Amino acid sequence: MLLDIVSVLGGIGLAVVAFIVVIAVCVLILRLLAVILPSYEEATSPVETSDERVAGEPATAEPLSAAPQAEDAPEA
Repeated sequence: MLLDIVSVLGGIGLAVVAFIVVIAVCVLILRLLAVILPSYEEATSPVETSDERVAGEPATAEPLSAAPQAEDAPEA
């Protein structure tokens, strides 16, 4: 009878220790991933653009654009 109570208490204690170990391992893995991977704010921050002229760069009358202008398109 006493052996049964000790076994039950030992099993509960083992389950509690295993639960704490699993939580600690998860926290450790998440901390390592946080160190390795870039933060979300840095990865999604837009490139800062400024309308001001950069020193040493000539001033242009028209803004630079990645899309071709309609007047630059070839005529058919």
